[in-house]
Amino acid sequence: MSPNGVADSVELTILTKALDDYCATHHIVGDSERERIAIKVMSLFKRGLIRPEQLSAELEKIG
Repeated sequence: MSPNGVADSVELTILTKALDDYCATHHIVGDSERERIAIKVMSLFKRGLIRPEQLSAELEKIG
C-alpha cells in the first residue's frame, strides 16, 4: 500500500478478486450489498490486509 492509502494495480486486482469471490460465494448481486462489502474490503486494506487469505477470512467474519 502506498503511504497515502491508494492501491496500486496489483493490489487493486487482489481487492477486486476478494470482493468478487465473496459476492459469488454468498450470492450477492445487489448493488447496495455489494457496495457494503466493497467498503469492508477497503477498510481491511487500509488496516494493512492485502493477502487474499487474510481478506477472505476477515470477510467471512462479517456474515
